[in-house]
Amino acid sequence: MVHYLIEFRFHGSAKYEIKKWINEINQIFGLKSKRAIPHITLAGPFTTYDETRLIRDFNFLCSNYSLMDFKVNGFGAFEDTKVIFLDITPSQTLVEFRWKLAQTLKPYCKLNTFDFERKFEFHSTIAMKLTDDKFKEIKRYIVKKDGLKFRHSVVRATLIKNQLILREYDFLLRRPLGRKLALDKDVYAQTMKLLNKHKF
Repeated sequence: MVHYLIEFRFHGSAKYEIKKWINEINQIFGLKSKRAIPHITLAGPFTTYDETRLIRDFNFLCSNYSLMDFKVNGFGAFEDTKVIFLDITPSQTLVEFRWKLAQTLKPYCKLNTFDFERKFEFHSTIAMKLTDDKFKEIKRYIVKKDGLKFRHSVVRATLIKNQLILREYDFLLRRPLGRKLALDKDVYAQTMKLLNKHKF
């Protein structure tokens, strides 16, 4: 079964700061997680039998939005699922975008139950699938640390298919990108140049 995911991927210095935290916690607590790509999940994982419609709807919805932002407010933890995360406070526009995304995909995609919830816990996972002991140890560790706190911009929304980029929408270039262009450093440089000129 093909699985899809829609997410925001951190960029710039924020990306490397978060990766540093993930790697530090992995090393100290002996966790064996996959290569870290700091991100915020906006929908999924989900399945669909109409990829063409998915791509079309993803591109169209994104085209109706411009640059969005959010704040990172240090660490948090989900007690029930044993997850350590960065706590995210989204702008109202980002909240609306995520909800509209779920409503658009609902008719033909099999979404997760939390995708249907209006009240959504925006977060970026640092560590997951933890035993009770590891979870408690990491919580004690992060409480003593100064958590990351900064404002960040959603410059691109990323549509993932089986862990690979299928499409990205660039809110600054105002266009969808295929996998090759999404990974192109020159295109990314254009995006960052526009971001540096932008002020909220």
